[in-house]
Amino acid sequence: MKMLTVLLFSSMILLAHANESFDNTIFKVQLGNTPQKIKLFNHGLASFEERLQMVERAEKSIDIEYFIYNADFAGRLFTQALLNKAKQGVKVRLLLDYLMIKSEISPFHAEELSHYGIEVKYFNPTSIFNLVKGQYRNHRKVLIIDNKEALTGGRNIGDEYFDLSLKFNFLDRDISVEGPIVESMQDTFESIWNSKNSKKIARPKMPKESQYNTSVDSEIDRYEQAIQAWKKSVDKAQNFLSPKFLDLKLVEQVRIKGKEELALEYQGSCENMSFNSEYPITNNKNRVERIIKFDLFDRIKNAQESILFDSPYFIANKESEEALKIALQNKVEVRLLTNGLNSTDAVYVFDVFDSIISKWVSRGLDPYVFKGDRPENYSVMSEAISHARFGVHAKSFVFDNKDVVIGTFNFDPRSSNYNTEMVLYCENNPELAQVIKSDIESRMKAGFHINTAAAIKESRFFRVGFLKKLEYLLLKLPSNLFDYLL
Repeated sequence: MKMLTVLLFSSMILLAHANESFDNTIFKVQLGNTPQKIKLFNHGLASFEERLQMVERAEKSIDIEYFIYNADFAGRLFTQALLNKAKQGVKVRLLLDYLMIKSEISPFHAEELSHYGIEVKYFNPTSIFNLVKGQYRNHRKVLIIDNKEALTGGRNIGDEYFDLSLKFNFLDRDISVEGPIVESMQDTFESIWNSKNSKKIARPKMPKESQYNTSVDSEIDRYEQAIQAWKKSVDKAQNFLSPKFLDLKLVEQVRIKGKEELALEYQGSCENMSFNSEYPITNNKNRVERIIKFDLFDRIKNAQESILFDSPYFIANKESEEALKIALQNKVEVRLLTNGLNSTDAVYVFDVFDSIISKWVSRGLDPYVFKGDRPENYSVMSEAISHARFGVHAKSFVFDNKDVVIGTFNFDPRSSNYNTEMVLYCENNPELAQVIKSDIESRMKAGFHINTAAAIKESRFFRVGFLKKLEYLLLKLPSNLFDYLL
């Protein structure tokens, strides 16, 4: 969502038409009566440890797709694990969304990774000034090992996704699967990897003196500055890949705590699983192409008793509003967990949420907003981290206490209309549904139950400082004007 500080005020009408075709059977797959082994990861360090162990188990291939991949401690440690496998001859491919990645894992990094045999592609490397095509991003998050096991969910690669930041961390949720459905997930990776919108980008060439008029002092300065900047970028990329910059003591602590939390996570099976992904195109998408949105909204309309879901952002558009209204009119209990102003990473989204939530409460929606404190039952690695601010980032649904949806899809127009997303469904699994339900409800206890106008008012500026209040006020009008882009 951080990219919207750049794209927020784009008001272009998106009129492009699809010019790249894809096999629908790849992007929408259902496997009935075929058991899949699953693991659920509610804890950040457990999810990180699982990723590291999956990479360590790889024998043939590692395929990775992320919206955010930070060059911080988590990024360094994960990348070191990839380098170790690449040195062993394992094929490693990294597919990253360009807009969110280019300042972290740049083409300079891609060049250095290529020396180890790791391939890097960027999705939609268009200019941010292209206000039409630039809106479409690859928001998928997946790690696939040997075409046998895969992990997806809300987490990207970065300290804040694995409870490693002293300032702000996300409470999230991932699921791993081992079974035939992984082949379908692999197929979608291949399709996006081979899409015309996914490209390798060469590192900029070192500046040459011949490019500058060095008979002029100012041009000499420009040339020297360009050389220094280029060498600095090379050094930055090389240092990121160097193991000597990893804090080995911290690595040991992270792995120990990660293994402890991993042992506590749920493991089971899903007899009836399906997988949906959006098409990797950068233009308008119709009902056939927007697979997840219409499938999910149909599930909302057809719910019989209850819907429980969490999303870091809640902005209803025409289709989602219709679906929720039908569910509420049918007397379905609909409960939501999302972020408050103190816990969000996107003030402009909260501006819209704050403008519409009273209407939804009057319709019967039962919402909770997370306060920003670590839940009491959520263990972290240090006392310092326990005092960090936390926000919810999971994207999960539980329908009628038995059907589960976990993936990358936020409840907002951006996921509905612009992003390439992915989700896993597990049908008729009350055990898994109860585990997820219990975890969401534990996070709800660390939030405000905003079921009245008084509660909404009380929660609005909870622990919010002057600058964030000012940001809230300044963005209120433009955020609501351009809510269809959020």
